[in-house]
Amino acid sequence: MNYTEVDVTPPPTAQHVFIARQPIFDTNRRRVAYELLYRASRDATQAMGLSESHMCGDTALHALLSIGLDRLTAGTTAFVNITREHLLGELYKIFDPTAVVLELLETVDGDAAVVDACKRAVAEGYRLALDDYDGRTSLDSLLPFASIVKLDVLGKTAAELAPTVFRLKELGLTVLAERVETAEMLHACEAMGCVLFQGYVFSRPETLDGRAVNVQHATVFNIMALLNEPDVTEAALEDAFRSHPSLSLSLLRIVNSASFGARSVDSIPFAIRLIGREALSRWMLIMLIATVGAQSPVAHEAVVQALVRGRFCETVTAHGLSGDPAARFLVGLLSRMDALLGLPMESVLERLPVSIDVRDALLSGTGPHAPVLRLADAYERGEWAEVDADDSVAIALRAELAGLYADAALWATQRLASAG
Repeated sequence: MNYTEVDVTPPPTAQHVFIARQPIFDTNRRRVAYELLYRASRDATQAMGLSESHMCGDTALHALLSIGLDRLTAGTTAFVNITREHLLGELYKIFDPTAVVLELLETVDGDAAVVDACKRAVAEGYRLALDDYDGRTSLDSLLPFASIVKLDVLGKTAAELAPTVFRLKELGLTVLAERVETAEMLHACEAMGCVLFQGYVFSRPETLDGRAVNVQHATVFNIMALLNEPDVTEAALEDAFRSHPSLSLSLLRIVNSASFGARSVDSIPFAIRLIGREALSRWMLIMLIATVGAQSPVAHEAVVQALVRGRFCETVTAHGLSGDPAARFLVGLLSRMDALLGLPMESVLERLPVSIDVRDALLSGTGPHAPVLRLADAYERGEWAEVDADDSVAIALRAELAGLYADAALWATQRLASAG
């Protein structure tokens, strides 16, 4: 087949997302960090068109969920822009404090609320940087909490910059010169005492991309409301997540983020317990800030299929197959994620903290979860001889399969209707 005949259009459930990264170097010309920057498209050269809050939220969400912080930073530190809103709301807690520097945008002033928020962030191990520092007195109250101060050196002379650099170094702060575009300015900044550098003299921002499944607003609102109700049970929270496959996928990626460490997860309830309600609530807020668009009819059908398979695998297990029904729901749901995201299953699982048994079933069709997946696939294709020949399915259970599949289809349809 000619390669031009292959349809490589991303599936309608997959949102293409972009983040630019620009390296930061030390005096030994070693890359020590990347600043992460919002981009609306691959060809965009700057952030435009959205509010600061939206751009920062979008970047934070996709840095962890869609592209992966490890891919963006190659194991170094990430400088992540945050607004006053994000600082006060402690939305930065989605990040591991050892993996990031929180870069307060130049629009953030040092009022009492901001100072208190900075104090809390530093006490919890986060490092703060002040972006585009201009020496205004309203920032003086933030300097004791900052580790790094960024100076925009473009169009300035050494004589203009030197007093500010000297003052900041006297306070024990690390000075980062940004927008360094020439070797002459780089040497001048080094002579003044700057120890970190960022700019075109080294590299222009590089844009990376990933895929993110759209998240319905109503579902997110519903889960946030449940998280704020102390009497809501874990079972009710699990029920809410199961109404939307993309949220279940995001939940697993959250577990695998640097904030929680790589863990093996067999079910949605365990993932919820591992993250905790407070942290999960922050994630829901980030998703509300960053999510886009409603799904198309084609996307809706693809999601229905994922839900039906997940529910079918669960109920078949509950009615006679050995194994954990909750784990089987997850296996069935994920088995459709390659189609939803338009990616190979290997790529889907790359950053998901699933157990070895789940991974084996999805990648190689082996292990304890594999029989139920084979059964679901055969049933969906109408391969009745294959269904009847499956030794893992008792004769009594085979008689129930039609009803169980119909119930799964009805359940999925009702779930999407209530979520939308």
